Amino acid sequence: MRLNEERWVVGGGVDAEWKFVRASRVGGALSDLKRLGVLLRKGAPSVLKRYALDKSISYLLSGPAQIRDAQAMFPALDCWLSVGRSFENGERSEDDWGTHFPYLQSFAAAKAVLTGAKKKFTVRLSPEARFHLTGTHLYFEFPASEAGRDAVCEAVGGAVRVTAASGVRGTPRELTPITETLWVEYRDPLVLQPIRVHGVHQPTPQGEARFAETLSAAMQHVGEVDQPLYDEISDYLRLIIPLDNPSGMGSVSSSYKDLRGALCLSHSDDLLLQAETIVHEFCHQKMNLLFAVDPLIKPGQAGEVVYSPLRPDPRRLHGMLLGAHAFVNVTRYLLRVLHRQEFSKEDRFSIEMNTARRLFHQEIMLRTLSGYAELTDLGRRITLWMWRELMLQYHEMLVFDPKAIASARKKVQEHADVFQLGDTGWHSGTPRESLKKKKAKKR
Repeated sequence: MRLNEERWVVGGGVDAEWKFVRASRVGGALSDLKRLGVLLRKGAPSVLKRYALDKSISYLLSGPAQIRDAQAMFPALDCWLSVGRSFENGERSEDDWGTHFPYLQSFAAAKAVLTGAKKKFTVRLSPEARFHLTGTHLYFEFPASEAGRDAVCEAVGGAVRVTAASGVRGTPRELTPITETLWVEYRDPLVLQPIRVHGVHQPTPQGEARFAETLSAAMQHVGEVDQPLYDEISDYLRLIIPLDNPSGMGSVSSSYKDLRGALCLSHSDDLLLQAETIVHEFCHQKMNLLFAVDPLIKPGQAGEVVYSPLRPDPRRLHGMLLGAHAFVNVTRYLLRVLHRQEFSKEDRFSIEMNTARRLFHQEIMLRTLSGYAELTDLGRRITLWMWRELMLQYHEMLVFDPKAIASARKKVQEHADVFQLGDTGWHSGTPRESLKKKKAKKR
């Protein structure tokens, strides 16, 4: 299928192209699962025999296709497969095998509940004495003394119970919903494993409810402003993980290529900020989904680093592509919000300045991609369409307060003066502390 660049630059909804690319991702996950099944049959240590993991893999690979494919897309399975691939070289200890592979039972148990099947699994409780039916909103809690021990999970007719070897039954719990298909998660070890940039926040019940409430309102707002983009987010995103924000920044967020379908962000009561962050991080996920069928940037350029208008350190061309794509959609969203809503003079000035700054950032990133990256055919077409979208958004910027535009341009230029090598795409090699020193002198 020849992909239409427009629908991958901006929201295109759950159309035939989206389903085609999504199916490629599913196919890759199922292929990895089959390969790890072969590895388990041929080389798994004896400590895993009691879990009958080869049977669990066969069960997960069977129908119905709708449930099988949904599980293949779930972010925790993405992590399980990613870590599992590291065992193929035979350099992991028996303890590592015994820790990682039993988590597969979480998916098998979830499938039994979703299909109403009668199944019984030997499972292993997490280090926090929980068992997650990963891919559903259900999990079970046990006394701390049961942590890391085996238990038995029994499912029949959609009901489920989990009993520890000691006879203690787990207490059923549910994840906090954001929408019907999106939940708050900060307990499942498979989900938490890839998170490196910021610490995972452990909210109070009241804090978790507030976190989910704001995100629910933010998602609703995205749907009102950009329905096709909302449809993509709802089809793909399953978990949001709360992050610590110790420095008190407006918001911190992250997403990971081995945790596709989940994003991480800190709490804010600012609905617009949370909506903007969801759009930003989802766009990274969307590009990572597209990489299943096209790399966009031709191989062999991974070591090349360039000036980033967003950070004090240089970034790779791949990062320029992800950044430009994310901000094309963020500014598109903000421009629509400015057209739809009334704001105080101060708030409108702030949003206009932020939007203008992000538009200037996009131009720098797109110039760098166009001038330095060797792109695939689809990569060229997507970059060209991002240029088109930027020009349309520049036109909408004509009604902004000139002072907001001037302030945005000044901030962008100050960053470039310190870190950009001339008027090029290259980083100057300036120490990352120099911008702070420059600001200190101005004071």
